[in-house]
Amino acid sequence: MTDTTSSNRKIAATVAELPGSAAERFGDALAARYKVGDEWRELSYAEFGSAIEQLGLGLIDVGIERGDRVCLLSDTRVEWTLASYAISVAGAVVVPIYPSSSLQECKWVASNSEARAIVCENDDQLAKIDPIRAELPELAHTIGIEHGGQLTLDSLRERGGARHPAELSARQAGIAPGDTYTIIYTSGTTGPPKGVVLTHANAMAVCRMVQEVEFIRPDELTYQYLPLAHSFALTAQLASFDRGSAVVYWGRDTGQILPEIMETRPTYLPSVPRIFEKLYAAAMKMQEQASEEERERFRQAIKLGVEVRRRRQRGEPVPEEMRRAFEPVDAQIFERVRALWPAER
Repeated sequence: MTDTTSSNRKIAATVAELPGSAAERFGDALAARYKVGDEWRELSYAEFGSAIEQLGLGLIDVGIERGDRVCLLSDTRVEWTLASYAISVAGAVVVPIYPSSSLQECKWVASNSEARAIVCENDDQLAKIDPIRAELPELAHTIGIEHGGQLTLDSLRERGGARHPAELSARQAGIAPGDTYTIIYTSGTTGPPKGVVLTHANAMAVCRMVQEVEFIRPDELTYQYLPLAHSFALTAQLASFDRGSAVVYWGRDTGQILPEIMETRPTYLPSVPRIFEKLYAAAMKMQEQASEEERERFRQAIKLGVEVRRRRQRGEPVPEEMRRAFEPVDAQIFERVRALWPAER
């Protein structure tokens, strides 16, 4: 059964309920920032919910039934999220495919999951599907995000806009927490990748855990660039929607990750070590023209800064002498380093 907050607004019990619940609870609050060319655009939770509803109705219009598998073959982008939630609200099962997957890897996941439709980001991704369509007897539709395919997301949304929202409500009413939400294929096994089945209850339980430990807070701004085909990135996305916090979707240019982080100032960065190494290298580059004496002072300043930070994180007092030594160092060095980094949590 769906829970409610003290203000009697619905909190989702399934991922299928999540977009409507978020739209009702958070309304005009910022849900997403994303790039079109060089321009940042925004979507509110209400706008997100409306788009997802229309796309879900579009999937129903083209014959997607409850329990059907729909693959997502795309890089991380706002349309991935829209399509994923649309699949869920229509009662179908989300089957992510890594955008770096080969033609044979795509064939295995689509075939093994018995996919009825595949959402492809662009012509490059569609080129992995077209040659194997004859070997995918269950596949009825290819849907392009940018273009290509039998349909596009835009045309799917238009089709959904012509249908009555009650059709979607009826479909959602039949979705139970124990129903399958997603099948994530993992290569961490011998032989072909195995599909890990996660239910709606699994996903929403993780959202509750995130809330308890404040993994993502309501005022968070998350920079999302990791593949949404991976469970970690997917968890961050679900938790953001459940908590009403905003997501910044990268512009899909690896060379622009650091500039985009500096520009958007996220408070949370789900990442891999390589990105932190780049941030460290950018900070250390400041010292390239310094003398050895200045570099030694810099190294000592880092040691002092780390000690102050550790004490504060442990809730321990910072001795007055250490605090006085740290303040000028913080102004001269660490403020410049923080300019390379997301905003403080």
